[in-house]
Amino acid sequence: IVLEVELDQVKNDLIQKSLEAKKVTEAELERKEKSKGSRMRPSFRRKRQTSSSSIETERPIPEAEIASITPQDQALKEKTVELKSNVVSLRREFEIVRYTSQDELNSLRMQSKEWSNQAGRAVATSLAETAYLREKLAAESAMRLKLLNELQDIRGTVRVYCRPKPSNAETSIVTIPTHDILVLNEDTSPVSFKFDRVFSPHCSQYEIFSELEEPLISSLDGFNVTLLAFGQDGSGKTHSMLGDYTFDAEGSPSLQSHGVQLQSLQQLFTIAGHRTDRYKDTFSMTIVEVHNEKLFDLVSGTPSAERDGEVIICETRDKRRSNDNFDSSWHKGKLEIRTNIDGNTVVQGLVSIPIESFEDACAVWQETLAKQADRLKRHGSDVKKHEKNSNVITTIHIKSVNIATGVGTEGKLQFVDMAASDIAHGVKRDAEEQTGHSDEDNTHFYNKSIDAFNDVVNARCQFDRSVPYRNSTLTHLLRDSLEADTKVLLLCCVSSEQADFADTVGALRFASRMQKVSIGKATKHIVGSKE
Repeated sequence: IVLEVELDQVKNDLIQKSLEAKKVTEAELERKEKSKGSRMRPSFRRKRQTSSSSIETERPIPEAEIASITPQDQALKEKTVELKSNVVSLRREFEIVRYTSQDELNSLRMQSKEWSNQAGRAVATSLAETAYLREKLAAESAMRLKLLNELQDIRGTVRVYCRPKPSNAETSIVTIPTHDILVLNEDTSPVSFKFDRVFSPHCSQYEIFSELEEPLISSLDGFNVTLLAFGQDGSGKTHSMLGDYTFDAEGSPSLQSHGVQLQSLQQLFTIAGHRTDRYKDTFSMTIVEVHNEKLFDLVSGTPSAERDGEVIICETRDKRRSNDNFDSSWHKGKLEIRTNIDGNTVVQGLVSIPIESFEDACAVWQETLAKQADRLKRHGSDVKKHEKNSNVITTIHIKSVNIATGVGTEGKLQFVDMAASDIAHGVKRDAEEQTGHSDEDNTHFYNKSIDAFNDVVNARCQFDRSVPYRNSTLTHLLRDSLEADTKVLLLCCVSSEQADFADTVGALRFASRMQKVSIGKATKHIVGSKE
């Protein structure tokens, strides 16, 4: 850049000198013409005088005039010579600068190529190092999650995850500083909650499943796993568990944006398909609804249930009955919660459907949703209000048998889409009325099932000898999942809107108490060969 500036300056000087030389040359020529004309006019007069009068003689040019002309012409000549010399010198300098600039520009081109190559090598090295660090971070994160799951398996505690719903307003009451801390911005002071994982409000369905995948898939190895979705109305529980679904003009539902439940089933069938040469895996599915403390079999009456359904009959010590001998009228009878011979809680009369692929599971859900929508339409029920007060429990029973040894495992994967956890404002609990002060553990919920579930959690946190499982159909049905031998996960879905502040606080406090519940170490259920 400096060389280019100098080159431009030399060009300008050269042009200026050339103009000056041109002006001087023109002035010299003009002077010469004037001098020549002044010398010619006296001679013309002399000729005329000579022709007119021969007596007069020629008048000589004054010496003063000659003296005044000659030095000026000499100065002009000297000035011209000097300017020509300067022009030659400037041209020489210009050529030197031009050649020097050209050499330096060529050198800069070569250096720029070298610098570009060095920068390219540095960028490639940085990208390779970044990729390596990302792989290492992913491996470390996977190892951390695995160790955390193993530690929680040993402790037998409930894994709690939180998923805030994106806010429609410019400001949100929820802030997530780290991956395991959620800050609730109150008017006076912020309140922080720590969970096993706090998801971003804009995270994808796959991110949720990836975090929960390992404990959910362990059901294929013979473990009992239960995932609870807790939160207020409209917080995204059904979206997170099942996904989104729409109805076409004919009333047929279409499943979209698969949630944790469908992604888990897809992964289970993928793993089972890869090990068909070593294990024989069988899956069965039941869907039951708890609404207003009553049980409803959502699968019963669907085409799949009529074609392949099997009614569950409880085996007791007094009388053993096989599912092969069931009466077809059982699925139309009353559903009853009973304890079988192994001490497990079962719903007698519930229809279980065998599923052999992920497509079968989706078909069962589509038939179930269509049947439920038709039933609510016939009864004139408000669909939104019904879903708000209903608990939907999907249970996947998995049996795996080693083909070589005949030894197998029995696992159970349960998904519980709980009713809305909206707070009942202005309602005092008995403990609050007796003590006269409010306690966060005495939060009252509108839904009776959620309120009873909260009582069970409080009793488990305080290690009460008597836990009120039978106060609600929901807690009675989930007793096995809350007592022992089960991996329990809670997905707390909360709103980020200021208008839902009270319900968000209630849900987060419930999730914090749920972390204190000790379920016990889950065990693997192994069954021997029947041969």
